[in-house]
Amino acid sequence: MNQVKVLKVAVGVFIFLFLGFGLTLWLTQPVAVYEGLAKVSSALGVEDDLSLEEAGPKLVPVSEDFSLIIPKVSINVPVIADVDGGNSKEYLWRVTQGVAHFKHRQYANVTVDGSLPGEGGNIFLFGHSQIPLGDTSDYQGVFNDLPTLVPHDRIALHYQGEQYEYQVAEGKVISKKDLTYLEATVEETLTLMTCWPLGLDIQRYIVRAKRIAF
Repeated sequence: MNQVKVLKVAVGVFIFLFLGFGLTLWLTQPVAVYEGLAKVSSALGVEDDLSLEEAGPKLVPVSEDFSLIIPKVSINVPVIADVDGGNSKEYLWRVTQGVAHFKHRQYANVTVDGSLPGEGGNIFLFGHSQIPLGDTSDYQGVFNDLPTLVPHDRIALHYQGEQYEYQVAEGKVISKKDLTYLEATVEETLTLMTCWPLGLDIQRYIVRAKRIAF
């Protein structure tokens, strides 16, 4: 094998390993990937973390009664309150109307907090994600961009005419059997959850945000 062929093989192996590593990292720690991209963007002078104040018209909620707004990923959707997340006959059609708020109840071996904005505790919202190029109608892909949120990104909830603001603290992949994120929290926390990888009922992706304005 001559040197040119050896070089081509070496380059091919490097690209394969690089892509494999990148895919593995994205599947297991997507927030690390997007934090890295955010740092690169910041170094280049490109800021994509839109504050609530800079969002302008995007802050007009689709529902003053209950809605979720995430300016960075252009999410502005209704929230369906008091959904039984342990009853598939109920929640499967409710998440076609927006994102669902998991109500207070005993579920499996945990007590779901079921808190609402302004009450303190854990406000748990869940919605669909969709595979790439899949059908995103009826909110089936509403949380596709959830993994792009990184610490310090802003989120707003509108509830009964009031606005409540939160700042992302973490995002992570968890087991679908991990129910601890449904439990009460000491300080008011917004928890967002969807399926992971996108559109596949294998694991879960959660984002946690802390309230920053009172």
